Amino acid sequence: MQNSIIEAFNETYNCDYKSFEQIKKEYPVTEILDVWLRYEGIVGYTRDIIDLLGECEVYIEE
Repeated sequence: MQNSIIEAFNETYNCDYKSFEQIKKEYPVTEILDVWLRYEGIVGYTRDIIDLLGECEVYIEE
């Protein structure tokens, strides 16, 4: 999963991240989720997924 996220960020932002830790230091969890979902072709569902997780009492930092 981490490699997939690195690939998504590198291609989306034309960067050269080498580790997931670098991305986590620079971006909030919600943006990491959004970039990865968009990269995978799942556009427009980030907010719904975050809301669903909240309803299940699983909270992520926004």
